[in-house]
Amino acid sequence: MSRVTVELPERFEFSTEIALLCSHINSGGHMGNDALIGLLNEARARYLLAQGVLESSSEGWSVVNADLAVRYRGEGFYGDVARIEVAAQSLHRCGFDLCYRVSESRSGRLIAEAKTAHIVIDESTRAALDMPSAMRERLKAE
Repeated sequence: MSRVTVELPERFEFSTEIALLCSHINSGGHMGNDALIGLLNEARARYLLAQGVLESSSEGWSVVNADLAVRYRGEGFYGDVARIEVAAQSLHRCGFDLCYRVSESRSGRLIAEAKTAHIVIDESTRAALDMPSAMRERLKAE
């Protein structure tokens, strides 16, 4: 099976730190796949909040995940503090991608690289919508 590739930007405009809890650790003694997805979701929410971007609106639209790609580069262990860097990329008519670099904050040891794709949808029809212009402006790379 060929390896997944995740193209990361040279620069990340945001980072956050999240301690790995015992609930993040699987029977193999390291961070589980499900835990990483939860951490990426939390980092996404923190990033969008910091950018002033809402994930849903009273106008009837919301942002949904369309894709997820992860490349594991190492292991995360109980007691590690994950530093998750986030950058927006590939803005298009109805959505955007977020790229993530996950490392252990003290040592810098790389744990994972990931990308998620997001689409703005109409909550009643579930059809893709044009991304609101205010969202586009806030997500533009610095």
